[in-house]
Amino acid sequence: MSNNRTSSKEKDPVVLSYENFLLHESDVRLLVDDQWLNDSVIGFYMEYLNTEVFKNNPKVYFISPEIVQCIKECNVDDIAVFLDPLVKGKNYSYIFFPLNDQEQLQTVGGTHWSLVVYGAQDRRLFHMDSIFDSNEKQARKLALKLKFYFKDIVDIITPLATRQQQNSYDCGIHLICNAENVAQFVCANLDIREVDPVDVDDLQNKRTNLVDLIYKLARRKEIT
Repeated sequence: MSNNRTSSKEKDPVVLSYENFLLHESDVRLLVDDQWLNDSVIGFYMEYLNTEVFKNNPKVYFISPEIVQCIKECNVDDIAVFLDPLVKGKNYSYIFFPLNDQEQLQTVGGTHWSLVVYGAQDRRLFHMDSIFDSNEKQARKLALKLKFYFKDIVDIITPLATRQQQNSYDCGIHLICNAENVAQFVCANLDIREVDPVDVDDLQNKRTNLVDLIYKLARRKEIT
């Protein structure tokens, strides 16, 4: 048994341990080989945005995809269990929810990512989907759960214009770029409904930039 575990670790070693996330070589290969991104990569980047890009910023907070999945699929009485430790009493202006179309509670999986953003001042949930309305059903399902928690939401879901992906696998890249782009926009005290589209070059370069970031953080941890 122990030999099998050792063999498994050798075949897919950890590249980076970052906060609560472990990225293995197989996760990095998803970026290199132009594949659909999993929850480990997206969760890592949401945490990176919280921890470094928007550190101590009172306006924005990014939820991990595993928590979003639990909220979407759990009983409404359990939503506070997941969200209270993260956002209660923090008064964030915007909270970002990476949304997946998987419909099972314990796994993310699925085939498509999109982004839901709660705007406290707007009292709305905004949705950005890089394949038109592919995730509309899932967004509304999540929105109904979040409405129980935030209680002030005046509309179930408000779509935001976003660039459309040109392939079948870049929804996660669009999600990451949209989240960072919207956060920078609203942190400049601009109206989220007027957010500029993500720059095409940012979308095209994001995979390479993410791989570089992962190895940079890994080297930094080795030094410290």
